[in-house]
Amino acid sequence: MPLQHHDATELMAATDWAIDGSLFDANGQPLDLSNATLTWTLIGPQGLPVFTTSDVSITVVDSANGIIRIDVPNTKTATLECGRYMDSLQLTIGDVISPLWLGVILVAANPRRAVTPP
Repeated sequence: MPLQHHDATELMAATDWAIDGSLFDANGQPLDLSNATLTWTLIGPQGLPVFTTSDVSITVVDSANGIIRIDVPNTKTATLECGRYMDSLQLTIGDVISPLWLGVILVAANPRRAVTPP
């Protein structure tokens, strides 16, 4: 399957995130996700995973048309520093594992986030 790049997305730390996506096959047709397992990872500025699938909820909104939603609760995003992150979505169907979707997420600081003085 071709690797797809999503547009850069800006999200705010310490808020709930809802990331919507549409996945396509090599011919540009919506990808059938009826037998797929999806795995998502957020990679921090230092190149290390910050979140994995166990930290988020991935919902296949429309399996026939390849539409998904990734929900990340504010309890997870509250720990993020502002900066440039990469996300990666991997697709597994049977024995076939394929990286499918990646892109940049710019995390903005949340001015309402409680800051503990040093």
